[in-house]
Amino acid sequence: MVKQSNSSNLTSLTKALNAPSSRADRAQGFGIAQAEAVLLAPSRRTGYNSPVPPVSQAIRVKVLFFGRLKELTGHAEDIAEFSDAATIEQLFGLYSARYPELAKYRSSVVASRNQEFAAWDTPIRGGDEVAFLPPVSGG
Repeated sequence: MVKQSNSSNLTSLTKALNAPSSRADRAQGFGIAQAEAVLLAPSRRTGYNSPVPPVSQAIRVKVLFFGRLKELTGHAEDIAEFSDAATIEQLFGLYSARYPELAKYRSSVVASRNQEFAAWDTPIRGGDEVAFLPPVSGG
């Protein structure tokens, strides 16, 4: 019986709070002095779990250039950002587009990811360090 009366009171309270009357009228009807209703969501259409715009998941990698490649790019290291997954080949393509002279070295350049030699189709992950090494001659 207690559950029914509590449930009944809760239902009445909910109906009264949802009725189109002033906050003061609703509060006094239940013996509450100066109650202030607080909305959790700005409107009923927005809802509590309204969609949030997606956050860009940019992949940032440190890129190192050695030897002749460093001379062609004008710097020994750079930071590259991608919005999608990429491979070492795509990263080299990005820099070849910026520095067309790099493309001539593609067949002889060796790549590494996180200080280990890597194939050109190796995927790049955020925080990786990718290095491009030109052929070395000497004795």
